[in-house]
Amino acid sequence: MELTSAFGYLIYAGCFAATLSSAIATLEGAPRVLMALSKDKLYPGIGIFAKGQGENNSPVRGYILCFIVAIGWTLIGELNAIASLLVNFYMASYGMVNFSVFHASISRFPGWRPAFKYYNAWVSLLGTLLCAAVMFIIQWDLALITFAIIAALYLYVSYRKPDANWGSSTQAQTYNSALKHVSELNRTEEHVKTYRPQLLVLSGFPRDRHPLMDFAHSITKHSSLLIAGDVVKDSLKLSARMARTESARRWLQRNKIRSFYTLMNSDSFHEGVRALIQCSGVGKLRPNVVLMGFKRDWQTCDRHHLQEYFQIIHDAFENHMGVAILRVKGGLDYSSLVEEIGILDGAAALKSGPTGDSKIFNDPATEVTSAEPLAKRDSTGSVNDEHDTEEELTDGVLTGEEIEGSPGLGEKKKKKKKKAAAVEYRSPGGYPLAKDILHAMTQFQQKQKRGRIDVWWLYDDGGLTLLLPFILKTRSQWSGCKLRVFTLASVKGELEQEQRSMAALLSKFRINYSDVIVVPDVRKKAAKATSREFFNLLEPFKEKAGDESVTDEILRKLQERNNRQMRLRELLLQNSLDASLIVMTLPVAAKGTVTAPIYMAWLETLTKNLPPFLLIRGNQTSVLTFYS
Repeated sequence: MELTSAFGYLIYAGCFAATLSSAIATLEGAPRVLMALSKDKLYPGIGIFAKGQGENNSPVRGYILCFIVAIGWTLIGELNAIASLLVNFYMASYGMVNFSVFHASISRFPGWRPAFKYYNAWVSLLGTLLCAAVMFIIQWDLALITFAIIAALYLYVSYRKPDANWGSSTQAQTYNSALKHVSELNRTEEHVKTYRPQLLVLSGFPRDRHPLMDFAHSITKHSSLLIAGDVVKDSLKLSARMARTESARRWLQRNKIRSFYTLMNSDSFHEGVRALIQCSGVGKLRPNVVLMGFKRDWQTCDRHHLQEYFQIIHDAFENHMGVAILRVKGGLDYSSLVEEIGILDGAAALKSGPTGDSKIFNDPATEVTSAEPLAKRDSTGSVNDEHDTEEELTDGVLTGEEIEGSPGLGEKKKKKKKKAAAVEYRSPGGYPLAKDILHAMTQFQQKQKRGRIDVWWLYDDGGLTLLLPFILKTRSQWSGCKLRVFTLASVKGELEQEQRSMAALLSKFRINYSDVIVVPDVRKKAAKATSREFFNLLEPFKEKAGDESVTDEILRKLQERNNRQMRLRELLLQNSLDASLIVMTLPVAAKGTVTAPIYMAWLETLTKNLPPFLLIRGNQTSVLTFYS
């Protein structure tokens, strides 16, 4: 170069300048990159470099490390010994930069705005390929090692999924892919073979009804759409809405529930739910089943609230959606009993003591004060559930493994050598909750051992009553349960033939079952005790006027249907009292014929003091097929 140059001495000046500028850039840039990696906690063992010093937050520790590495390579005294390795990594970094800008360009997100007028994405891709080619030309074995190291670092970050948001082009590409596939799904005709139950859960704030969310997640787990709907009557400012939404999102993420959260402001609970039913989802990704809890206080609540609950069921059917109502002993709503403290280390969560003053809770059966009485309550103690989506229980600490686990929550924790992060729930007074409350709250996370799911398929609703229990049985919590199917006899004296027909039908549907039972005498008159209990439920409404009134004339018109629900109650007590879960077709109330109190008395009669009970009815759309 010196011989062909007009001013040979400038070659030396250029080499020194290039070397000095590269050294300064590397010594300044590399520590900054290392500090950023440390702050994002991408790789273990580098947390010490996350802390900066001085007004400019200078990465002094990174400077020291880079200086030591540079001196170490310099002391080798032979540049050629490390030249190939250095060039390989330089080319790899240049190639990755070129690919990053290429990917940002094809992702077409507005944040990527190159200032260079003649920039072209395909030139960047060409640069990436040239960098890779040069690496192999220089030394192919080092190139392979470099690629292996880069791949290992990438796979490690992908596996750990750190809680860091870099605004990367990958995020933009994910958006593009999601938008493209949703649009394609919207152009595809629906088919019975691809039907999925997509749930809109009237959960309120998800944490308040933990069991309801767990049950819904066990249906949709990683394979279907789940939306948690929350109707708030108070007018919320934008900041409050954003804070509530973010809090709900984090709770769902911590509890590994794949769900979307939708907040709706409305002066009326009914109007808010109607808006959720009509507006939730996008395209074909819209809920087709509304899941809610049973309204346990329907006899004592404001009559307007009762009518709203009744109307929501009609609204769901009118919007061509299925309806599912879940009831468990004690209820689903724990909003007044549970307060989430946050994420704590397992040991710290156990050691942390009560905080704040105790708070009084009013219960229909007993009055309790903060934690001490709660710890003494048995599992049958009821909880006041105003909007009835049943309860949520918790005890001291809930770890990630316990969420997956079995009733022996404490034993697993003691066996673990390393304490996992925990979500701690306490009473609003700051006291740990009783274990029976925690057990009830997590009942749908625990494995149901040697249980049985009883399906009462009373009417043809398209097959949803049969499909949901089958889906539940594929989950780990319910895999050990047997499926038993009950159906009503259509013709007397042909029970055996109907039983064989139902067994053949289930076989065609490819649904494994343990037994098929045909119930012959559902029209038989109910016992006097059952009848007396049913009519006692309606006593508070006989003197009322308006839509909630119950008159003798209405009861006469509905005499046969009332008797049917009472007989089903007696059959349930005879056959399903020891089941792990009961699934039954939800009775339908014709508008203008059945009033809200009578309908709720039907549901109360069917579900009272029984195991977890799911009432469900499809929208008459077929969801089962004979064909593969």
